[in-house]
Amino acid sequence: MTDSKTGTIYDESATITSSSTFTSGSLFDVGVGIRIFKNLTVGVGYHQEQNDTEGSVSGQIPSPVVFNRPRTLSGTEPLDRKEMATHLNIGWVLPFSEKLDVMIYAGPSFFRLTQEVISEVVPNETGATASTITASIKTTERKKSVTGYNVGADATYIVWQNDSVRVGAGGFVRFTQASTEVDMLSTPQPTDVGGLQFGFGARLRF
Repeated sequence: MTDSKTGTIYDESATITSSSTFTSGSLFDVGVGIRIFKNLTVGVGYHQEQNDTEGSVSGQIPSPVVFNRPRTLSGTEPLDRKEMATHLNIGWVLPFSEKLDVMIYAGPSFFRLTQEVISEVVPNETGATASTITASIKTTERKKSVTGYNVGADATYIVWQNDSVRVGAGGFVRFTQASTEVDMLSTPQPTDVGGLQFGFGARLRF
């Protein structure tokens, strides 16, 4: 995500740019479901993903002493991003054996994005001739809600069972996505939430 802001300093044009890149993060996922007719199921799931990164600032700030010789501004700031989503699913179970089955599913997803952004950069001049320039960086937490979709598959292998409960292990792979915009330095910038997700965990059936 990148945004730029321009202005006039010492009767010259000044430009400041902020950018940040969010990659994969840790994922927590939980879900429940019920079989409603033969192999047809409905369910609800929830996931939370945490991403930490470093936002960077760069810029060209005019000099008060020499015309057309801007000074270079740079800086960094740690940023946090958290995605939370509730997924509604309609699925179909494919039994491969008494202990192994795979469910394929799809449905809408409701995201809540909380993201820190660099919202303001103030150049600070030091030195007798203002030869050194540093950045005072302000961050702001933005929150957005957006609706998207999900599609995936979940495999379960039963490792123990009795007359009333079955305990197993399994894994899932899911693609979920929604698009929104987040205000940065001067304008809203597009960003996607979700993506390709996978995980492993316990399965409990009644």
